[in-house]
Amino acid sequence: MLSETERRILKLIKESGEISRVDISRKTGLSKPVVSIVTSKLIKNGLIREIGEGRSTKKTGRRPIMLSFVPDYMYVVGLDVGGTKLEGVLADLEGNIVNEVVIPTESIRTEKDLFNLVLYSVETLMKGREDKILGIGIGVPGTVDWKTGIINYMPAFELRNVNLKKYVQEKFNLTVLIENDVNLDALAESKIGAGKGFKYILLVSIGTGTGAGLILNGAIFRGSCGKAGEFGYIITDWEKEKFFSKDSFGYLEEWFSGQSLERKFSERGFEKDLKNIFDLLNEDGEIEKIIREGCEHLALAIANAIVLLNPEIVIIKGGIGYNQYEKIMAYTVPILKKVVPPEIFEDVSFRKGKLERFGVALGGVFLVIEEILKI
Repeated sequence: MLSETERRILKLIKESGEISRVDISRKTGLSKPVVSIVTSKLIKNGLIREIGEGRSTKKTGRRPIMLSFVPDYMYVVGLDVGGTKLEGVLADLEGNIVNEVVIPTESIRTEKDLFNLVLYSVETLMKGREDKILGIGIGVPGTVDWKTGIINYMPAFELRNVNLKKYVQEKFNLTVLIENDVNLDALAESKIGAGKGFKYILLVSIGTGTGAGLILNGAIFRGSCGKAGEFGYIITDWEKEKFFSKDSFGYLEEWFSGQSLERKFSERGFEKDLKNIFDLLNEDGEIEKIIREGCEHLALAIANAIVLLNPEIVIIKGGIGYNQYEKIMAYTVPILKKVVPPEIFEDVSFRKGKLERFGVALGGVFLVIEEILKI
């Protein structure tokens, strides 16, 4: 465990890339003796190292010894348990991936199936580095009680009240953190992706379902019970939505999500997959009408979130959001300009997610680093 002073210095060294003890003292306001004691301890423990001399100072002419963070001091397992596949990574403390796995999840029918697949994935990723694992971060497609780690509901597998955290902790004797997958995607984008440098982020994920992850003041916003960000349930036209089936996905998801679009196109005799259907957008009036209507509802939902949360940036992700970003934004941006007050709209940036693969899994890695090392 690190003290607050140790965390503060370690974080500065990590963010600086390389820095001298003198500059650490100057930037933190800590005395040189304190900095010397702390950095000596961090070197001894393997968290930082001396990398040589820097430029000489004007006052003394001496060249200071530079310090740098040691990212492979320990590693973190990050998992993304998706409806069709599990993506897992082993990454160092800067998010550099050193091992990865991708495994289908269609066989998951019970808690035991889920537990066995996660167990196998973690063992595979850790192999050869078992004694250097800081913790395990797992993203799941569902609502999670952050305080207990219990997964309330995973619609993709029809599983409720799953205590995956307890199972994995007991198996590996490591810290395990469970989080909603879109929240982790937003965290990863804020660290090394399209949201880097922003503190207020709305990430909208459009895939099989439609969800959102929120970064407010640099941290995941979970709400009172960990259920914030259920974007797919936003209401955009109650006069029609009140007749939707109770067994359907969320209201917005019925307008625009992978599962609803596939159903709508299938009912109209289109046999091609969604990627090919989007390619026909400008050639088929019926396809264009369905997608335009869905994007209109998506735009209204994003507009509601913008005026409520005032984010700096809106990031579009997910299988559909990432691959069809330009086509989706061509319909949504004009509506956003109409309904969001200009003094609010002009302060918001819109970007396609940067992390095409392993965004959720890397979010799990960064979550563990934040919670344990506080850096």
